[in-house]
Amino acid sequence: MRFRSLAVGACLASLINGCASVGARPSHGSDDPLKPINKKIFVFNQRLDEAVLKPTATAYTDITPLPLRRGISNVFNNIKDVGVIINETLQGRPVPALLETARFLVNSSLGMLGIVDVATPLGLSAHQADFGETLGVWGVPSGPYVVLPLFGPSDVRDSFGLIGDLYSNPATYLTSSAAQWDVYVAQTINTRAEYLHQGALLQIAAGGDEYAFVREAFWQKRRHAIAVHRGEAHQ
Repeated sequence: MRFRSLAVGACLASLINGCASVGARPSHGSDDPLKPINKKIFVFNQRLDEAVLKPTATAYTDITPLPLRRGISNVFNNIKDVGVIINETLQGRPVPALLETARFLVNSSLGMLGIVDVATPLGLSAHQADFGETLGVWGVPSGPYVVLPLFGPSDVRDSFGLIGDLYSNPATYLTSSAAQWDVYVAQTINTRAEYLHQGALLQIAAGGDEYAFVREAFWQKRRHAIAVHRGEAHQ
């Protein structure tokens, strides 16, 4: 339950990123036997975003100066690097894990706990990795597509992967439940604010069927990332 607020924002971010990066609809199967239930949850999540997340994120951008928002985003990205390091290590990719560790150490020290992204100009760019991806690299089948309430697009494997993501988030280990909630909510709002202007792009790219487009974009992005990290494709 404590992870839900964070997951909403992260899910929206990855969802919109995936859709924006897909130039055309993929041709592979949808693997969506739960479509009737999934579509209802998809609509619920859209309404939640319109009623709560988007207005809150809009208010946040209106009252928070851009330099401060960038600093906050950098701090949260620095926290996220911990999970990336763990998953790259579990995937048997020591070089990316070492580079991500160097990035984390540089930003945590010279970047004042990550407020300033010092590492990127030094050539230490950010990576992406999560536990659902790690399970895929290990050969765990994805299972069918599912849309999770609040969490959004996923599959059975990635749904279990959320547990690993929870325990790789440093905020989970704060001793105060109130502090944990504060961090999760702040991460959610900040993440949603970064993608406020992507809604129109999603609608245009989807061509009137946002549900199908989001599903196919999710499959394409996840399958490609796992194939690359298993050495089955080239970046």
